[in-house]
Amino acid sequence: MDNYFKTVTLGAFTWKDEDRIAQFLDHIRKMGAGWLLLHFLLLTLCLNFPVMYQITRLDPFEFYSRLFSGNNEQMAENHFLPTPNSQLPTPSDEEIDTFNQQMSDNNFGRNVLMPILAFSFGLTLIIQIVFYLCAVFFLGLSRMHFTPLSFKERMGLCLFSSTLPVLAAALFGLFLPTVHIIIYYFIIIFIIFQRSKLCQNG
Repeated sequence: MDNYFKTVTLGAFTWKDEDRIAQFLDHIRKMGAGWLLLHFLLLTLCLNFPVMYQITRLDPFEFYSRLFSGNNEQMAENHFLPTPNSQLPTPSDEEIDTFNQQMSDNNFGRNVLMPILAFSFGLTLIIQIVFYLCAVFFLGLSRMHFTPLSFKERMGLCLFSSTLPVLAAALFGLFLPTVHIIIYYFIIIFIIFQRSKLCQNG
């Protein structure tokens, strides 16, 4: 546990300091694979938090409106609106309240919201796995003229260099969800390849 927190601290608050980078790598070498997996899952949760937060803030009507891009006719065809007409006007507040109440009575949270949240996390998890595997692979190629780093060292370098950026991205994502993911990956690519140049001892 102590080694984990030291690694997190060095990964978050080290920039162009070769001695601290060397300490950082030493701590990664001492770390078990389980701690790397734990940190990966924590990063994924933080990255996905803004999207989950925005989804959970929506009431059922807003949720379905965004899901169907505000197409009331499509919603009616799928029995999501209590109005039988094919040419639908903008629903009244009373109709919206009725719809929200009906969805709540039909366990909207358990039957609709939870699967969507699980899908969102699963999608983010897959993107994370692909990104970090690619980062580790290209990091290995970029170090062909340096002392090579093992797969574990490269993965640890990528994961623990992501701590501070993912927290910043999560805050930014509260205002621009999904955009924060793209920005996060650009920042991580820059940081890990800059740090890799300072890793003289593998």
